Amino acid sequence: MSTPLNNSLVKAFEILALFSVNTREISTALISERLGMNSATAHRFLTTLEHTGAIRSTRRGHYALGPKIDELAMLVEETNPLALVVGPVVEQLSLMLGESTMACSFTRHGPACVAVSNASRTITVNIGVGTLLPALTTAQGKLWLSQLPPAQCKARIDSLRVAEAAPKDLSVTKLQRELATIREQGYAINLGDNEPDIAAVSVPVPGKSGATNITLSTFGMLRRFDSAFIETAKDALLDAASQLRSAV
Repeated sequence: MSTPLNNSLVKAFEILALFSVNTREISTALISERLGMNSATAHRFLTTLEHTGAIRSTRRGHYALGPKIDELAMLVEETNPLALVVGPVVEQLSLMLGESTMACSFTRHGPACVAVSNASRTITVNIGVGTLLPALTTAQGKLWLSQLPPAQCKARIDSLRVAEAAPKDLSVTKLQRELATIREQGYAINLGDNEPDIAAVSVPVPGKSGATNITLSTFGMLRRFDSAFIETAKDALLDAASQLRSAV
């Protein structure tokens, strides 16, 4: 007989997973809407998470990630063997391309940054290790989704449309066509889909088994990502992914 799960702990992590690049604060109302909890239960979870330091109060009834999460993120950065392998490659790519570069692993809630090198530019895009990216509107997320079997991909899209509060006019049919193209060409691009002025190019890094373990991507201001740069970035990323294959 398998050991039963601690459902309260599972719910606590589901609450923490509501945080994203686009959702910097959560509230009782948001938890009730997204997770179907009643207000009293949601409030009790928030109070407990605040007590542990996982979240902190920013204003009445609203919370942001707390100092304990920062401590754990730094610990992951220092001890994560994957980051130790991928980090130098990410830094080299950033220097070569002149844009920020990162590696992501995939979680049930979307791509999570495991290593990043931010470009030394006056105007750039900064993302930290541990940042969870939207799956439906980013190059990294679309790349991950394109790897899933059709039925599983459709189910994941349906769940993410709610979890990420996707625009109501997001066409599932159009997205599935885009994912099919990504699967065929072997890379994904984002030209302002997630943030109006931000672009990205992302490629998969297959592991020894052939399954995609992580993605590599470069990202920056949309105006700098013309067709020539996208082609250059794609080639550089694919070359780096090939070198990392035996290591991940």
